[in-house]
Amino acid sequence: MDKIHTIPVLDALRNPETCAFCVMHKKLEQDAINFMLSPAYMEDNVRMDTNRTGFCKKHTNAMYKEQNRLGLALMLHTHMQQLNKDITNIVKGRMPTPFFKKDVNGVLPRLKKHLEKVESSCYICDKVESTFERYIDTFFHLWSKGGEEGKLASEQKGYCLPHFIQLINAADNLGRSKRDRFIDEILPKQQAAMAELEGDLDWFTQKFDHANANEPWKNSKDALPRAMAMLGGGEA
Repeated sequence: MDKIHTIPVLDALRNPETCAFCVMHKKLEQDAINFMLSPAYMEDNVRMDTNRTGFCKKHTNAMYKEQNRLGLALMLHTHMQQLNKDITNIVKGRMPTPFFKKDVNGVLPRLKKHLEKVESSCYICDKVESTFERYIDTFFHLWSKGGEEGKLASEQKGYCLPHFIQLINAADNLGRSKRDRFIDEILPKQQAAMAELEGDLDWFTQKFDHANANEPWKNSKDALPRAMAMLGGGEA
């Protein structure tokens, strides 16, 4: 297994109290954003891809916050150039009747399909997800081979719900015997983590009762952000 993927996976697994895959995903996103706002955005092959796909709202806002306004403006400018060119090519010489009352040449369906494709695409999302899939493969490789590295994979206390679902889906690729062993190992820990969080949330809400005002918070003080992270993905 490629060390370039093994090292970040092992680093994330060393804190079993958090969802390791949220840690991995967050770092991949930040690395991709840093890459985009480095001189890389001037490279022809990168610019060709960003002109075609653009960026989702989340990652556009993330890049805007990094303060490299010139780099972001240059990328969005050539992306809009490409988008306007594509729109012109679709409608040029094939305009339907005035005010688009009748789409006799099928312009609107093609235009709608193209714009929906662009609107749902993102260079950073694609870059992150392609590597993230390899991280999941690396996780299962480490878990399967055992040893100290495999022990790290086995000792995780739980995952956020989106990544838990992703893991049990990916486990189908292990083969039936390994899949069943993995599910038998992961499911009790996930259930325990979710039950513990349920209890923390319960006590958090009870602390708002005047009768419990002087009672200790126990482990519930940060239960709300932890629940948000557990259910939606992302670090608390």
